[in-house]
Amino acid sequence: MNILVQFYIVILILLGAPSDALVSREHGLPRWYSPGENAQARAALDLLIEDLGMPVQISSAFRSYRLQEQASLRLISEEGQERASQVIAMPGHSEHQLGTAFDLAWMGLPIEFNDVRNRRLWDALQERAHEFGFVISFPYKQIEEWPFDNQWYPVVTEFRWEPWHIRYVGIDLAKTIFDAGYLDPQSAVLPQDFYLPWPQD
Repeated sequence: MNILVQFYIVILILLGAPSDALVSREHGLPRWYSPGENAQARAALDLLIEDLGMPVQISSAFRSYRLQEQASLRLISEEGQERASQVIAMPGHSEHQLGTAFDLAWMGLPIEFNDVRNRRLWDALQERAHEFGFVISFPYKQIEEWPFDNQWYPVVTEFRWEPWHIRYVGIDLAKTIFDAGYLDPQSAVLPQDFYLPWPQD
């Protein structure tokens, strides 16, 4: 490998991805990028959980490219490619690889369990997460034609509604996204509209 390319990769690893790095089906992260859990994001999460005053568990946090690959292959084998593509990102295309995304649930409950306790947590995240620098990556959206919303199928958002999946982007950007009305089910505004691909060419 060219020495300049190696140097470039080392610099990217040391600097890390910016908080507004776009991670989507079209824009991925390098296979080698494995920063671990972001300390600033985790500190903000701890403050958020303390402020909520609820028994919250972190069901998922940082996932490396390899761990995401294993999870997606397992889900594909269990539920098929089409179903898996609606609920899990392919390796290199998961916000969890950034180290700033977390899946939260009420203590002892599965993240997807539609229980009054989880719903209470989801509502609180919508109301308060931006105050601590977080956004809900795949908010609830509605459309006029079937399936009418993204509760079970991905419409407007890349994946179906995930009220438990939050991502740290910093307080300023989170407030900007919140003020833009991204949580309005009728709005097409998404957090991803405010992000940029990384690394930049």
